[in-house]
Amino acid sequence: MKKELIHNITTTEYHLWTDVLHARKLSHQARNEWDRSSYVRWCIITGWTVLELVFRKVLNDDSIGHRFKQDVSKVIEKLGLPKINWGEGSWQKIISLRDIRNKYIHTKLERGSLFLESAFADKYVSGVQEGIISIYNHSKKSAPNCVYYMDDRGWDDGNQSMEHATVIRKGASIQNSESIIVSYIYEGREHVSEILPFDSDYMEVIQELIDRIKIPITLIKVYHNGRVIFEEQVIIRGT
Repeated sequence: MKKELIHNITTTEYHLWTDVLHARKLSHQARNEWDRSSYVRWCIITGWTVLELVFRKVLNDDSIGHRFKQDVSKVIEKLGLPKINWGEGSWQKIISLRDIRNKYIHTKLERGSLFLESAFADKYVSGVQEGIISIYNHSKKSAPNCVYYMDDRGWDDGNQSMEHATVIRKGASIQNSESIIVSYIYEGREHVSEILPFDSDYMEVIQELIDRIKIPITLIKVYHNGRVIFEEQVIIRGT
């Protein structure tokens, strides 16, 4: 089977989602409150942008924007989907995310409101993820696998010389939730090794990974439809 090495993912939503995860991680690594707060605000502003872009894509309507709740409700009705109750559950959280974002974009804030803890970023990013999954489910569509990844290595100190490449097999895609994702844990961070078509023999791929890996990984995981279908701790020194 032909393999294709992918150096970047082309969708805007994916790039911005990884920006959000990166900013959240940096907020935890920051050494002072000024840097930490900048990264948290980055999470908020970009996180809402991702959510809005996803709603436009899933509902196939680029007019969703400034009047977000009204715009979405109008499109939902037009598509014949069940009406959204913005006063409960995930939908209520989405409106809260919008209001928080607007606060930092359009409001003159007191100094105390500008200095934020990393936990605020954690909560906001989790809310964005929940919102993305909710609109996919409401529209009876499958959310892309990338939405289920919440990890990022954060600041690159330049000491790591190796690259963790992802191989995407023919017939598979990071945006297709039916694809099978094989990943491994190295130094506490998760890296996607291969993305396979849904009917692939992932155990064979795992064996190939073990045979060729050159670093001491500690765990191998396999995902399908956002769920872990295989997980195995390993003790590998690397070759």
